[in-house]
Amino acid sequence: MRRWVVLLGFLAVSNAQAGPENPQVYYERHGEGWFWYQDPEPEPEPAKPEAPPPAPFDPVAALAVFQKEIEVAKARAILEPTDENLKAYLRLNQLAMNRAGDFAQAWQRAVWTTPALDTRLTNPVNDQAVQVFNDAKLRLVDDFLVKTARSHGLFFFFKGSCPFCHKLSPILKAFAEAYGFHVIPVSLDGGTLPDFPNPRGSTEVAVKLEVDTVPALFLVNPRDRAIHPVAFGYVSWSELRERIYTLLNDRPPNPLMQAQISGDPIDANE
Repeated sequence: MRRWVVLLGFLAVSNAQAGPENPQVYYERHGEGWFWYQDPEPEPEPAKPEAPPPAPFDPVAALAVFQKEIEVAKARAILEPTDENLKAYLRLNQLAMNRAGDFAQAWQRAVWTTPALDTRLTNPVNDQAVQVFNDAKLRLVDDFLVKTARSHGLFFFFKGSCPFCHKLSPILKAFAEAYGFHVIPVSLDGGTLPDFPNPRGSTEVAVKLEVDTVPALFLVNPRDRAIHPVAFGYVSWSELRERIYTLLNDRPPNPLMQAQISGDPIDANE
């Protein structure tokens, strides 16, 4: 009876082990036998921490490092001119020149293929293009001065004893006649000039404009009484032309740039 009780208890334990998770007890798996060993389920490996993203490339820092390497190699070659040090410096120097050459070629390609970046389109350097540019510039300034002379005049302050005033006087007279400017000569010492024999002797305007150097030229607009100093001392015809244009346009005369703004083409055959 005791044996049957033990056997029943053993069977009960075995049946309890056999369930949804253990459908068969060990003695029912005949292929394994009594001494069968089964490896346990492998434990999950711990997750490896993610590597931080690489730092963004800093071209300024990289260039500074490269330049520093060249400086160090050069200093070492000067202080210790061994074959090894000289070759190391020459290699770095050659690399720098190659990179500079690549940069120059890329620069040229970018300029040639991007008209907005090509300064030669507004400031030509070719001899024939320069001639076309100068001819167009001459027409641009001449037309502007003819229009300006209709609304502006010139104050000319001088002294009869001033040799530079005598030198400027015929140029100014011819300039005024060519474009139609009215010139008001003002003598600061009571003297006269051959080209302006009847100057005004009043110095009130000169005091107001603080004229202390002669010859002196001022561009005047009688309508709004705007006064622009043009020149102090002797100036040539071409200087007068460009100065007056620049004063009233806030930039030197450039027909190519003006054509781009207005949309008008430049015709070299005009």
